[in-house]
Amino acid sequence: MSPPEPKPPVPETRPRRALARLPGLRPAYRMLRAGWWKTKDTARDAFWRFRAALPTSAKAKGQVSTVWGQSAAGLDAGVEWQSKGWLGIDDVLWRCVFPRFGGKDWYHYLAERYCPEPRPLALSLCSGFGHIERDFLKHGICLSAEGIDVSPEAIDVSRRAAEAAGLSDRLTYRVADIERAHLEAGKYDIIVAWMALHHLRRLKHVFREVRRALKPDGIFVLNEYVGPARFQLPDRQVDLVNSALAELPDTLRRRPDGSLKDRFVRASLREIIGHDPSEAVRSHRILPLLRRHFPSLECIEYGGTILNWLLIGISQNFDSGNPDHQAVLDRLYTAEREALAGGAFSSDFAFVVARQRSANRNP
Repeated sequence: MSPPEPKPPVPETRPRRALARLPGLRPAYRMLRAGWWKTKDTARDAFWRFRAALPTSAKAKGQVSTVWGQSAAGLDAGVEWQSKGWLGIDDVLWRCVFPRFGGKDWYHYLAERYCPEPRPLALSLCSGFGHIERDFLKHGICLSAEGIDVSPEAIDVSRRAAEAAGLSDRLTYRVADIERAHLEAGKYDIIVAWMALHHLRRLKHVFREVRRALKPDGIFVLNEYVGPARFQLPDRQVDLVNSALAELPDTLRRRPDGSLKDRFVRASLREIIGHDPSEAVRSHRILPLLRRHFPSLECIEYGGTILNWLLIGISQNFDSGNPDHQAVLDRLYTAEREALAGGAFSSDFAFVVARQRSANRNP
């Protein structure tokens, strides 16, 4: 990818002329400025760690249930519950994500590597609209599954979908808050959290309950956003996304309302919390805490550091039959992979399979 166009020269000012005349001041200024941005990012992270330690109010819990209940009602009425994100584009999955899984989608990867025979019983945390449990049955990962969710409306949608698919005898659902619930010990062969844990604040409680509820040879499967809390991306990541966005043609930057996406703007805390108080509340702590609770895990970090944020609102423009669009996706994937390989950025998404204990045998 070519570098962005250079900015117009800044007129010389008196302070700048002074810095140029006095040797050593300009490097010191740059060092102080870099230190300021580092301190700002550290302070932001510390603030959200403090906020995440506070208990969730009943009002906030009610708002979370309402948000997902409204989404469930819309989905049941045939309305898309949210705009298609980067993981909703087949070309992105097969060109940018599934190569990390040996060219297999995550269901086939999970089935072949960890479930050569269907496991008897699975539990889905924050099961939402029930598509994960139905897919697990479809791909032979498990024989039956239970789902729990804080939203009664989402549970109703899941039950109706299971009945419509003829799976009501193999899929059961109940309303429960996993941040407060206690699971039955040693009951489940698989516990799955699919884009769910980043909505949870009491991660330690959840991980303890998962360990207690798994059978000795059980597995805990996560597919999660693990990036900055509350989507408060550091400025350098925002700049990286905008540099990539600037290189897209107008036809690929057009939103559904006809406007052009000229820049990616980090959402404010007020906007995020006002919409869903649970959104990415402790996402940055998922992997560190998971490693403390599970001694054996496989973690595949599959990116999203650029692609997720760049494709928000414009993903529908990419045509799988257009070679030019495929070339653009390949360039974006290469840029993201290079950014992650350099160590300056970390993956915002991860697929993890954790086990109760280490095992010196094939899973």
